[in-house]
Amino acid sequence: MNKIQMALCTLPLVAAACGNAGIPHPTALDIGEPTSAKKTAMRADDDMPFIEEIPGAEEVLSASPSLFANKLVGDRTVHRFSGSFSKSNLVLTQEVHARAGSLIVVDYTVEDGDTATKLRVTHDIGTERVLRVRELRGKKELPSSVAAFEKLMARTAFVPDDNEAQLAKVKATCLVGDQQLDCEKTDYRVKIGDQTATFSVSRSADGREVAGEISDGSGKVIYKAELIESRAGLPSGVASR
Repeated sequence: MNKIQMALCTLPLVAAACGNAGIPHPTALDIGEPTSAKKTAMRADDDMPFIEEIPGAEEVLSASPSLFANKLVGDRTVHRFSGSFSKSNLVLTQEVHARAGSLIVVDYTVEDGDTATKLRVTHDIGTERVLRVRELRGKKELPSSVAAFEKLMARTAFVPDDNEAQLAKVKATCLVGDQQLDCEKTDYRVKIGDQTATFSVSRSADGREVAGEISDGSGKVIYKAELIESRAGLPSGVASR
């Protein structure tokens, strides 16, 4: 199972393709609205504590590198999910909204046809833990929960029951939007219940997993995750607020 999880989990910014296996696992209950003690350290209209009251990011990252280590405000990825695992195609957009000290705020939007659900999630950079979740409705931020975030991410998830063997590894060309990338495609034989299927992951030269697909013996696509857009945010040294 580990190979499956590792391959799928690096697809989105915060690994939505793996459901709970890839989402930064909340080790504490959602804090919801800040407590009275927290309010003294929070701006009333902000998702970030005052920078001087939290550890510097360099302190956190030197102790524990994380998926968020090199993420910048404005970093944006868009993934499309399709296949028989879902009744309709889904599009997941992830964009870094803010970053200060040891905290990072990421906006997650899942589009299902004409319906879109958007959550603004504060993570601890070092541990990747979910600290707070807000639902965005227009310009309003409404209280939400870690459970709601996990449920949203689970909609894009599909994890096989077992990874039996690596089958092949070949050079290939991948498309991210209209950009062609040199990739390496690796195929695995996996199990979904009693059914044997093939899991393929395409990795670009810089190590990014840009596509993953699970298909059955007849070639029917059960699950497909594709990186369709990737945009860098602010360069180093530019203020994030």
